[in-house]
Amino acid sequence: MKNLTSLFLATLILKLNVAFAHGENKPGPHGGIIRMPGTFHTEVVPLGKTTIKIFLLDMEWKNPSINNSEIQVILNNKSKERAQCRTSDNYYLCSFSKSVDLTKKGELKILAQREGQKGAEVSYFLPLKFEVIDGGHEGHH
Repeated sequence: MKNLTSLFLATLILKLNVAFAHGENKPGPHGGIIRMPGTFHTEVVPLGKTTIKIFLLDMEWKNPSINNSEIQVILNNKSKERAQCRTSDNYYLCSFSKSVDLTKKGELKILAQREGQKGAEVSYFLPLKFEVIDGGHEGHH
């Protein structure tokens, strides 16, 4: 049992280190939360209880694109509700029904393709917020 717990903790720490190595603990260029599903990044910006913006960014968090791109967003709960997404300028605007509240606990599953490059499914835990690992002391020397 002790070995199993140690393995679980080691795996969790490795995943967090990989995530934070890609900057997923800092706001994206539009103030949203970043994930890296492959050769690009997704940035989710909350717009209230039922709506989010999703930017598909390049490896350097720039050049949002909807060209030859697509997105699927599912609320991972009992209903497995799928968001209705449409393009707007250089991002996707995704809305759920009025019964959804993205400010409550839950999980969004996003499957995206950016400029023909398909990404792996990424998860965003709800409510959307940044995880602070170091207790906010990074500016102290």
